[in-house]
Amino acid sequence: MLHLGLNKPALLSKSSSHSGVFASVRGGAQRVPHQQCQLLHQQIPHPQLRGTFSGPRFSPVPPFLLRAAKQDEAAPDQAVAPKSAREAVEQGLAAFKDRKDYAGAVKLYQMGMQMKPNDDEARAALYNMGCAYAKLKKWQESTDCVVSAINDYNLKLSVALQDDDLRELRDRREWADALTEVKGGLSRNSKIDLRTEAKTPFRFPRIIILGGLGLGAATGLVIILLRLVASLKGGEGAPDLQETLQNLAINTTAVAVIGFFLYRDVKSKQKADKVTEREEYLGRLQIDLGNGRVLPLLRFRGQVRPIIISGTRKYVESVLRAASPYQNELRERGVSVVPVILDEVEAARRLGVGTGEIDPAEKIRRLKMELRGEKPDSSKGFASGKERKSKEQQEAEAVGVQEEDRKWKLTPHLVTEWKDWVDAQRQFANLPPNAAETGMYVQIQLDGTVRSSGLGIPPFGKFLDDLPVLSSIRTTFTDGIGPNI
Repeated sequence: MLHLGLNKPALLSKSSSHSGVFASVRGGAQRVPHQQCQLLHQQIPHPQLRGTFSGPRFSPVPPFLLRAAKQDEAAPDQAVAPKSAREAVEQGLAAFKDRKDYAGAVKLYQMGMQMKPNDDEARAALYNMGCAYAKLKKWQESTDCVVSAINDYNLKLSVALQDDDLRELRDRREWADALTEVKGGLSRNSKIDLRTEAKTPFRFPRIIILGGLGLGAATGLVIILLRLVASLKGGEGAPDLQETLQNLAINTTAVAVIGFFLYRDVKSKQKADKVTEREEYLGRLQIDLGNGRVLPLLRFRGQVRPIIISGTRKYVESVLRAASPYQNELRERGVSVVPVILDEVEAARRLGVGTGEIDPAEKIRRLKMELRGEKPDSSKGFASGKERKSKEQQEAEAVGVQEEDRKWKLTPHLVTEWKDWVDAQRQFANLPPNAAETGMYVQIQLDGTVRSSGLGIPPFGKFLDDLPVLSSIRTTFTDGIGPNI
């Protein structure tokens, strides 16, 4: 966790079960937009930042904080209400670290943010708030606050990258997106450029060299044209006409040839950028692993070769039957199937949950529970009663992609997003519009590149011939090589 200190936060020594700094606005508060967090961070100190504070810098209290404060008239469960931003943050840290009362800590940080914190207090409060939100599994709010602490109060990105309290957040799509916005991160365009150049490492230097040669040839051509004019006028000291025409032909040819190759490289880079951009969006699509765990597909890179199969339920079932004889060998190659069933996509759109955080099956489950008079819970139906894991056990669960997560069949989360990506891939690969009825597949490599796509039943036998097992040396050197269609 961050502690209030001199000018910049420092990491405290971590306890065995808690390590990062946290703060959150309130357990049931609405999502805190990034712009609002920028105001928030100007008003909360961090409970354990050491030393004295730098000069104060006050900011008006954001309106949404005032509204939330009115909703939280009951003071947090503290013996003494905080009288300053520093006290609020310190009490919030105690609630977070000692009592594991994350919602209570959120309220305390919110109170502190209304007490005119200085820069150090605001930086600590924002970062701690992000940690608390992460414990409450409010991923977007957590991300917004951490981003504000980094961008507006010069918190080092390395702090957030190493903090155990944010380890679950770092596996989420929200965090992957945030890394393109924070100071010290890599912008989305830069990521696309790097991935594109990694596929064709000599194209960029070639463009630079050809551009220089083309500029020189064009300059020479202009000079020769001036000499040609002087030759045609004649007179004393005029250049030789025959020699000038010969030089003109040579330079014109050079400009044309260099221009052709330069144009070809630039066009191919533009096309490759579009491919990479589509692959980056594919990496943002999410997989539902159960027990409330949702990871973006990019977390599976290097471990899984997904095959996306999109079509009617009948088509998906026929593909799974066709793959059954090859399943063991495909698993050795890291292949998993991701079924995008169009029936579920349409159901999701009708229910209006295709772009939210609740899948159609989850919403139906909750409706059934309500009809039975049961209270919906956050376990999503995977366990009940004594079978449900305690809060401490859930927090102790391993994060990231585990061995058991690399299932044969991966469940897509927010299926409408998957369907939109499949439609874009169909158009890019020039597949017919009736692909939805026929059914289509897309085979992804370990590095997240699209290797092949087509209609009908995937050629699983050919995949066995083309794809080396994960332990093979071929996997290291040849994965990602393909037509990229």
